[in-house]
Amino acid sequence: MEKQISRIAYWLGLICTVLALIFRILIVLKVVVPRMGPPDASAIGYMSFLHGAALFFLLAIASWCQTAKS
Repeated sequence: MEKQISRIAYWLGLICTVLALIFRILIVLKVVVPRMGPPDASAIGYMSFLHGAALFFLLAIASWCQTAKS
């Protein structure tokens, strides 16, 4: 079970990292970034994906450590 959690968390972290990089590159190139979220609320930016990537990578590391310990 921990191996599967580790694998899924790793790939989700990788996807979030790629999305954060794409959003950041679009901002640097001054391309209009597509808004994600409700129109009256804050848009989801690259920092949301960056924080999500950190969370998923930490989850992958933690579940890998749990697998290695047992």
